[in-house]
Amino acid sequence: MIRIQFFSLLRLLLQRESLELPAQEGETVSRLLARVEAAVGPAVSGKLLDGAGALQTGTIILVNRRNIHHLNGLATEVRDGDVLALFPPGAGG
Repeated sequence: MIRIQFFSLLRLLLQRESLELPAQEGETVSRLLARVEAAVGPAVSGKLLDGAGALQTGTIILVNRRNIHHLNGLATEVRDGDVLALFPPGAGG
């Protein structure tokens, strides 16, 4: 299983902290986000990705506590037992 944790606005919108999905062969962050969207609705990708399917500025996605910006971006492979943390862009002051 892959555990997906929701933070900030996503947690509020979805009214849940996490979701578990079975791992699939050749899974990437991009493909997993599509499966998460199918499971919980479009709030996830709409808050993380832009219209072209790229990460919105300020989005943070961690795979096992490592930022995908330092891995292989949305093409980062995800395996059974991995934990994804999804942080939508935020503002503060």
